[in-house]
Amino acid sequence: MPSFLAAGNLSRDLIKTSAGESIRLAGSSIYAGVVAAKLGFKAVLLACYGQESDLDEIPRDLSLEGLIRRGKTASFELVYHGEDRELRLLSSSEPIYPSDVEKLGYHDICLSSPIYHEIPLETLRELRRRCFLLGLDPQGYIRRADEHGRVSFYEFDGSNYFYLADVLSTSKPELPYIAKGERDEARALKLLWDMGPDIVIMTREGGSDHFSIFFDGKLFSLPAVPPSKIVDPGGAGDSSTAAFLVEYYMTGNPLWSALFASSVSSFIYEGFGAERVPSRDEAIRRLDEFLLRNAPELREIMREFL
Repeated sequence: MPSFLAAGNLSRDLIKTSAGESIRLAGSSIYAGVVAAKLGFKAVLLACYGQESDLDEIPRDLSLEGLIRRGKTASFELVYHGEDRELRLLSSSEPIYPSDVEKLGYHDICLSSPIYHEIPLETLRELRRRCFLLGLDPQGYIRRADEHGRVSFYEFDGSNYFYLADVLSTSKPELPYIAKGERDEARALKLLWDMGPDIVIMTREGGSDHFSIFFDGKLFSLPAVPPSKIVDPGGAGDSSTAAFLVEYYMTGNPLWSALFASSVSSFIYEGFGAERVPSRDEAIRRLDEFLLRNAPELREIMREFL
């Protein structure tokens, strides 16, 4: 069974949406790990958490061999207005060190998705050495909390980070903060691609109506598969990235992997946390139905994978 290492600290989140409130143990690594496990990989979490957290809350299909009791569990309050959100940091957590990565050996895929500055450059370099395919979502590097915990974005120079990744993933609201302030989507994605990753993707998280992918010097904009309802938008981007990496590892086709990832993420909106992660067959069936109605010309991309 191929292996998927999901790196990024756990977080105890208070989620507030129009559908209600929930408190749950979350984090980008949990969403990514659950998606990878559902798609047939051995999913290993690499994360720090505190003494106050209960491991019984972690989905049972995730391997816990990379969990580290260190410091406190991070905590965020997330208030959603549609797909827009306000984020407040209640407590931060400890870094993940290169030695933590070394203990876990080699993996087919690694996804580094820090939530708040917990994966330093040396740790990312160790992840690069320990996998075949490395994905990076730099969301945690652009976050800064004020004295009241309110989180805002600031520009992050990723030139020493992004070249390490095979696949760099971001979202529409975060894109300018990692692309030197560039707000034109095409120019921003090319600028990031020029920094060294093979592929740059922009998921539909954050309200975008499309899924963008840049590779081989070209930009492709694909329609985003919509959810049937929106219950909790959290984790859609993390799930998209994990699904893309898994499918790209299996097929080597970036466009197909992006379409597939868009379909997987559409399910995430429909439940709290990771409770609506689909199987591969479910994701393909929804994608086929969507393309048949909305973009039949793209169904040709699907044929060799059905």
